[in-house]
Amino acid sequence: MSVFFMLRGFVGKLYIEKRQMITKEDLEQLFKKMRKAGWNMDQELAWGYFFKHGSIEPLEEIASELEKQGYEVVDINLSYPDKLYWLQLEKIEQHSVESLDLRNQSFYQLAQQKNILKYDGMDVSPVDLSF
Repeated sequence: MSVFFMLRGFVGKLYIEKRQMITKEDLEQLFKKMRKAGWNMDQELAWGYFFKHGSIEPLEEIASELEKQGYEVVDINLSYPDKLYWLQLEKIEQHSVESLDLRNQSFYQLAQQKNILKYDGMDVSPVDLSF
């Protein structure tokens, strides 16, 4: 199974083939593509983070913990056809390759500590300031 993340509002996708973890090299490629597409990586963006598990309760537990750290819980839903629950969090923040790599590593560790099936990566979009 391939692990991938997609950038909302970004023309293109970065696929992580035959691996389960996003590497620093993957993030360097991501940032390079985003800059080439005209993204300003020196500003805050809306970063989405995803966890996946077979039941909802452990996801609700980490959602509560991460909410206290400033993450917004966007949704917890059941996906098809894999019938797994997905937790989507979002936080508006600025990242460098290094800081995003640290964030990913911390979420991989959190998933392992809490016996969550997996941290499934992230996506990013511009901060929408229009109401």
